[in-house]
Amino acid sequence: MRIRTAALSAVMVGASLGLTQLAQAQDAATSDNGSQIETVTVTGFVSKGAISATKLNIPVRDVPLSVSSYTGDFMKAIETTNVADLYQYMTGIERAGNTGYDMVIRGFQTGGNDRNAIMTDGLPGLTVRFGSPPTIGIDHVEVVKGAASILYGQEQPGGFVNLITKKPQDQFAGELKVIGTGEEGRSAEKWGLDTDFDVTGPLDKEGKYLYRVIGEVGYVQHFRDYDFERPVYLAPSFTWNIDDNTQLLLQFEYRHTMTDYDTYLVAPNNDITKVQDIWTLYNQPNGWQRETGKTATVTFTHDFSHGISWTVHYRHVTHQDSARGFDVVKFWKGNATLERRARGQLNHRHYDFGDTYVTVPFDLGFISNKMIVGAQIGEEVDDFGRLQFYNAPQAPNPLTADISFINPDYSTALPLSAYPLGPLNDRITNYVEKGVYFSDLMTFTKQLKAMFGLRYATQYQSQLTLTPGAANSTTQSTNQAWLPMGGVIYQPNDNLSFYASYSTSYVPQSSSAQDINGNSNFAPVEARGYEVGTKDTFWGQRANVTMALFQIDESNVLNTFACAIGTCSEPVGKERSQGAEVELNVRPVASWQILAGYAYTNATVTSTNIANQVGARLSNVPTHDFHLWTRYDIPSGALTGFGVGAGVTYISDRNGTLPTATSTKVLDLPGYTLVDAALYYALGDQYDLTFKVSNLFDERYYASAGAQGQYTIMPGTPRAFTVAMTAHF
Repeated sequence: MRIRTAALSAVMVGASLGLTQLAQAQDAATSDNGSQIETVTVTGFVSKGAISATKLNIPVRDVPLSVSSYTGDFMKAIETTNVADLYQYMTGIERAGNTGYDMVIRGFQTGGNDRNAIMTDGLPGLTVRFGSPPTIGIDHVEVVKGAASILYGQEQPGGFVNLITKKPQDQFAGELKVIGTGEEGRSAEKWGLDTDFDVTGPLDKEGKYLYRVIGEVGYVQHFRDYDFERPVYLAPSFTWNIDDNTQLLLQFEYRHTMTDYDTYLVAPNNDITKVQDIWTLYNQPNGWQRETGKTATVTFTHDFSHGISWTVHYRHVTHQDSARGFDVVKFWKGNATLERRARGQLNHRHYDFGDTYVTVPFDLGFISNKMIVGAQIGEEVDDFGRLQFYNAPQAPNPLTADISFINPDYSTALPLSAYPLGPLNDRITNYVEKGVYFSDLMTFTKQLKAMFGLRYATQYQSQLTLTPGAANSTTQSTNQAWLPMGGVIYQPNDNLSFYASYSTSYVPQSSSAQDINGNSNFAPVEARGYEVGTKDTFWGQRANVTMALFQIDESNVLNTFACAIGTCSEPVGKERSQGAEVELNVRPVASWQILAGYAYTNATVTSTNIANQVGARLSNVPTHDFHLWTRYDIPSGALTGFGVGAGVTYISDRNGTLPTATSTKVLDLPGYTLVDAALYYALGDQYDLTFKVSNLFDERYYASAGAQGQYTIMPGTPRAFTVAMTAHF
């Protein structure tokens, strides 16, 4: 299988290079005939602008950081309903779980607690915490890599993803889309159906008031036993063009999802060769997880004279999730049986985040400046309630919930209501972050530019734990941080940029972390990033390539250990990620697009009080990651409207866990190669049809290991089919 997929990868790359040479030869022939050569500007799958890195409307070549903007063309070519499915074709990003938050960026893993890891229009707080945002509401996706806290506050050092939503337009347009899916289940195909719609236009003749309404509803069965998803999504938005210089945008979003409750696969003794087939369920068929989220976002912009502008941005999120099911606790009976926990939970979250900034262009002597000055404030309130948390005893106790590791029998477990509630508590956490920041892009000459900035951030956390029958406990922490960044840019011509930069980031520690004295005022996790790179546009604006070398050092990582008061922490950990990235976006002719990327990442623990972990690779981080996607649409002739697409993804082996104090054995996740293929057909501007096969050769692989390591191994999706039909009106 690996030989076959590797061979196909080589053929595809060779074909791409061959077609590139053919296009060059055709251009040369045209030039020899004295005809005008058409200049094809690269837009394709990656655009040249990305405002997320600086909050300035400047081209990517003027940014001394790695930033990519993946376009709507890219999302249409990949053809998926979920943003997280796009990660495999983004350079330096790997999916690391079943939600949009779960990813690895430049060697550092993010999760549901990292609400700034994936933002919406520059503000944190997705509508729901689990699952993945739907692509129907996204115009394009911007990725900023490196330690980038200066403009947005707390960030994991690898970077962040920013979802740029679709906005109301001044011309009427709409689409209705039906997506059918099929995944290979244990004994039969699992089917799904999603229906999406998107309508926009003016409410009046003058175009002063604009609207947009986007929605989705569906029912999808996934390949694992009893695995399903029922998404509902509605996103109306309204624009008021108050005058030529002033605009008010109101956006609302409602999401509701219901899925099965699944903790995925397990590996006894961290031995991946012992894992059972990818369909195996260790929960119960009637486990479920439900989420409902609502958001309201307000954006006010005003342009003054002399290029000065002011932006006010506010986002409010209310969210609730609940779940009932069984967790795997441990192996016993010689690894033949799994002990389980009866679990129920009800969680509430409230986010309020505001950001306001002024952009001021000015000249200071011979230096041209584009300065941004801003302030942010945000509050998050979490109320996490345990409804049930009972570790069922081992057999032959009548309350056992044991299940066989090899042949699960779901009939032996009692209903969840038959088990005791177990130790319950309710944790209420309040988090407040404030920050002021500025950055300045300075142009000294046409060839030489520099950018520098600074952020001052303060953070307060408190956590109240309510435990029935016991005294309530409260922890508090307060921190502050100065976060500088700087970079230089040298541009010898209009197509080439060289840059070098230094950046910083921070993530506050959880207020539940405590030292041996019960105190919780740990310094935030801090990171410093160093990067050099180049951004080059060539071949008559038909191609661009970005290359970067980076090193990120993270400190104040907490290690935990048993102590007299339960679990204690100490800030002795350090981690480092070093690597190189290359991303190529080519449009040889107007109807042909190519996106390819490669990332080398060496991410390790550099300091810890657990000797076995020093030098260990960080979890879920592949050393090598390669992807390629290409699409060609036939521009003329009898086959006009038809197109073909193909993609290859290679992920090298990864560690699923870190060594422990008593063992150096880790969970080894083998590398894998995936091949995707697609056919497209466009009937004029009115109808589109896409047929896509994902994992064409049905590769069996493990996508990631979750927070519980050997007890939460996420299998990759086997061969799957997608048929999408879109009507434009």
